[in-house]
Amino acid sequence: MIAELDTGDDMMNKKLAKITKAHLEIQERHILNFWIFVDYEEGSSQGIGGLCLDTFDDTKKKRVGSAYGCEMIRRLLLALKVDDFSQMKGKMIWVYGEGEFLSFKPAGLSLLSVDDSKAQPLIFSDVAAEFGI
Repeated sequence: MIAELDTGDDMMNKKLAKITKAHLEIQERHILNFWIFVDYEEGSSQGIGGLCLDTFDDTKKKRVGSAYGCEMIRRLLLALKVDDFSQMKGKMIWVYGEGEFLSFKPAGLSLLSVDDSKAQPLIFSDVAAEFGI
């Protein structure tokens, strides 16, 4: 199912999906990010995330945690009503984004209203904008 979400200036598509796996990781270049893998109802699968959750500290000459990264992790947990990423597996969600089929680019997510009647979409760029990113 593909529906639309009015985000003010733009319309975003939303697709029904089931989370198959979710985790935090530090990539080969020591960049902290998250991945949430989903299966869509039409049969395709996709990884959502890969967003850099830390920053490079020029003084320390290494990557360090950031307020933005901490807030993104916190908002993901709250949006999906879980205490840790391992509890996300099996949740049915809406994935918001632009494009269709193989060109669909995820931009956020939310629980279904049957799971949370007050569910509000977590749009990743909105969190980044709060931190001037």
